[in-house]
Amino acid sequence: MKINKLYASIALTSALLLTGCGGDDDGEYIVGNNDNTGPIINNELNYTVFDAFTDVSNDEYIEGWGKLAYKFSNSGFTETISTIVGSSATAYQNSRDDEGNNSNYYVGNKVFIKVSDEFDNRFYKLKFTDSDSFESRIQTDNAAIDSVYDIETLDLSGIKKLANNADTGISTVLDYDYFPDNLAFPTGSQCYIFQETPSQSYYYFYQQASREEITINEWIAEQKQGNVVKNLVQEKVGLNNELSAARYTDEDGNIVAAVEYNGLVYDSDFYQKGVKEDSDTDFTADIVDCDLYNTVAADFIEAQIKANY
Repeated sequence: MKINKLYASIALTSALLLTGCGGDDDGEYIVGNNDNTGPIINNELNYTVFDAFTDVSNDEYIEGWGKLAYKFSNSGFTETISTIVGSSATAYQNSRDDEGNNSNYYVGNKVFIKVSDEFDNRFYKLKFTDSDSFESRIQTDNAAIDSVYDIETLDLSGIKKLANNADTGISTVLDYDYFPDNLAFPTGSQCYIFQETPSQSYYYFYQQASREEITINEWIAEQKQGNVVKNLVQEKVGLNNELSAARYTDEDGNIVAAVEYNGLVYDSDFYQKGVKEDSDTDFTADIVDCDLYNTVAADFIEAQIKANY
């Protein structure tokens, strides 16, 4: 699982675009007020992501578990990567190193931003605005993407793994088969869902996203063969609006998008100016995926992985 734009490829796409936010240009971290009623407490935001990965031990492929703990605070951003279960104490870290350095792309009207997925602090800025929201900026010399993120907090106290036939509820790490059905999160467990409202419309894709060696017109023709294609939009995006992009609304009301770049068409996410990201947060009406855990939930999950995997 690859950490990327909030829930884009792991869950975190995510997460986790903002896992590399830094501070002002002078190196000072930007912070907000001292409202402590949400996940941002005393100008500090903490969350943990768990990542199942393929490990190699004695020439055999096995499943391992890694943990990524994130903290934004007055002293800056920190990311702590560790191996919970693996062939060595650094098996997960080594597996991430093997993936190499890839790129994330943000393109819109007169906008083209290419940044490393290593989250260089020169390109990411963050400002706390209250206890459950923050502002972010992704910037290069030529362009910037500004957004507001609201944090939805879900209470996991007493939550167990989902039944196989469940239509509603919260999906967590406990849903893996080898965790006992009777496990329940302890009191105080929480998970977070980030919802973005961008200040400009843009497409997002990453270097390893699904892609085809076709044109955007050929991509549209492919989509029309087996899908309901409504509200089709074709446009030009990029620094000089030289890139072809397209998007449409499918039968479920979801926006499906793609961008043609360097001879390839990349599956993309589309974010509309002023429109809050439509993340599933009502677990009484649907199944909600929640992957960003507070300390209480994270400590419990780590203990269960070690005990049951």
